[in-house]
Amino acid sequence: MRVAVVGASGRSGRAVASHAIAAGHDVVSVVRSASTAPEGTTVAVAHAREVAALTTAFAGVDAVVSCLGHSREGNSKDGDTTVLADGAAAALEAMRAAGVNRLVAISAAGAFVQGDDPLSRYIAKPIVARLFGEPFADTRAMEAEIRASDVHWTLLRPSRLVAGKGRQPYRSGIERAVWWHYSTTFDTAGRASVDALSNPAWTNHAVFITD
Repeated sequence: MRVAVVGASGRSGRAVASHAIAAGHDVVSVVRSASTAPEGTTVAVAHAREVAALTTAFAGVDAVVSCLGHSREGNSKDGDTTVLADGAAAALEAMRAAGVNRLVAISAAGAFVQGDDPLSRYIAKPIVARLFGEPFADTRAMEAEIRASDVHWTLLRPSRLVAGKGRQPYRSGIERAVWWHYSTTFDTAGRASVDALSNPAWTNHAVFITD
């Protein structure tokens, strides 16, 4: 399978690229600067909102994995707080133009409370929501954009992303939170993204993942 990884220069994107290559896939790294692309990948330069450049990057691929995230830029506390929703809209338009129908997007469990354990729902997440209100609103807007589309999608909702080697097997829940587990390695997020490409049970579902 030929897979385009949007945001391949970030920690989640690099993990996706690594696991995809290990699984025998060809990887197209969609990055803002060619010098930041992971080794062993084909490089396509595009910004998240550039539909024309994304369409070119997606030509001939079988699936797209979006690893966009929020970064703090300038004097803004939360950085670019619409990049996920805007990026999803641009990617979906580019996918339609390029004839690609499979999308996996890394979301965030922190933006949602349905089915959480009591500690998360009533203590941890209300605190986190006050700190990350705008980014979490963008995360939910991204998911709504993708859910309303006509592509075959999977939304991965890792808990707090951390460095380190992922647990095997990792824990997952289709449309339900994984109780009492509060961190997910970037490594596991990458592995789960690649697993999602060939797991029909995850298609058109949000899947919570954690180590």
